[in-house]
Amino acid sequence: MRRRAVLALTFALLAGPAFAQSATDPVETVRAFYAADDINAVRFYAKSLRALYERDQREAKGEVGRLGFAFHVNGQDTEPGFAKSLALTPLSNDGERAEVRATFRNGGPQELRYNLVREAGAWRLANVRSLKGKTWDLVAILSAPLP
Repeated sequence: MRRRAVLALTFALLAGPAFAQSATDPVETVRAFYAADDINAVRFYAKSLRALYERDQREAKGEVGRLGFAFHVNGQDTEPGFAKSLALTPLSNDGERAEVRATFRNGGPQELRYNLVREAGAWRLANVRSLKGKTWDLVAILSAPLP
C-alpha cells in the first residue's frame, strides 16, 4: 500500500506541471497546452480568447464553426513523430506579455507564434498565428462572421 502511495505522489509531482499554466514561464504554459492536446482546454485561454472561442462554439450549435482545424497542430490530425519534432522557443517576455515560437513537423514544417498574457497570476494564451504555409491568425478567425 505504501509503495502505491509513493508512486502516486511521484506521478502527481511529475505530471502536475504538464497540466497547469505556469506562473513564471510562458514556455511551460505552451508546453502544458500541447500536453493537454485539446483545443477545448479553455483553461489555458486568456479571457478575450476564451470569450471568442466559446461564442464560436455556441453559434456553431454542435457543427463546425469558424475554426475547422486543430490550430495547435495546424491541421486535422498529427503525423507520426509530431511530438518529437515539437520545439518551443521564448521570443519575448516583459512580465505581462510574452511570445513563444512553436516549430514542428506536421504535413511539412510548421511555425506557430503564441502570444500570451498574464491573467490571475498565470500565463494564458491570447492569440496564435501560423507563419509557414497557409498563414492565419486565431483571433481573426474567431472574430470573423460564421461561414
